[in-house]
Amino acid sequence: MNASHERSRAPPPMRRSPDAAEVGYRLDRRVRGIRPGMHPGVETGDGLEPLLQATLLDGRDPRRLDLLASLRDPLRRLLVRRYRQRASIRVQVIADLSASLGFRGRGNRLDALAGLVSALGYSAGRAGDAFGFIGCDENVRAEFVLPPTRMAGGHLDLAARLRAFTPSGRGSDGLLEAVPMIGHRRSLVFLVSDFHFPLALLEAVLAGLSRHQIVPVVLRDSGEAEPAHRFGLVRVLDPESGREQTLLMRPALRHRIAARAEERRAAVSECLAAHGTRPLVVTDRFDVDRVNRHFSP
Repeated sequence: MNASHERSRAPPPMRRSPDAAEVGYRLDRRVRGIRPGMHPGVETGDGLEPLLQATLLDGRDPRRLDLLASLRDPLRRLLVRRYRQRASIRVQVIADLSASLGFRGRGNRLDALAGLVSALGYSAGRAGDAFGFIGCDENVRAEFVLPPTRMAGGHLDLAARLRAFTPSGRGSDGLLEAVPMIGHRRSLVFLVSDFHFPLALLEAVLAGLSRHQIVPVVLRDSGEAEPAHRFGLVRVLDPESGREQTLLMRPALRHRIAARAEERRAAVSECLAAHGTRPLVVTDRFDVDRVNRHFSP
């Protein structure tokens, strides 16, 4: 067989967007599943992590016969080695695509979300994991639903469409609608939003996802709570409700806006902590190093 024919039969390289980076995500407990992967599992099988020694009758695999352990066994049993098999997981994103995600200040939230999608999709493909995505505003948006798949490159089209999308939804209730779509098998779920929706909705979503490992990703803009004008008339638009008003910006009002923003952040963090998770804050733009630090021990 010549070299050119061998190259024609080689699997195509994994598609990768120019700005994709690898995320070293991990679950906080062992994975239950029989599909081989990169994550510590609970099932026995072909693996490298020794679990225990069993008798040949129990282990039923003479290829793993441990002669030294058998000689040392006081009951003179034939012992075989058993190993834990590493397993694959599902990495799924539930993303808030309501109108407030279209806010542009010092950064672009949809660009940050698209960067996260590119990195997670690429990383899941490298690890042999399935990647899925559900986008929501008032309802789940069917055009932004990617069922969990191991198909290479599916995340790239999704990231491109997110960058071109102009959100206009007047709420985030679709997040709750997305919860049962995640399924019962324990997954790593990234819940992505600016978290400007009511805390009661956040409580309900977190409770619905309790069987999964949740990573709340807060898309934050450093200029959102710091009005550009120090003094004078400014027009303020609430993208969720569409209401617009004119305010006289002055130092006292600036301080009040900043204080309320900080109170809101504290309330969201407290709600997340009550459900055993902590926020991953992405400010202005996607930063893969910040994401990886979130998963570091």
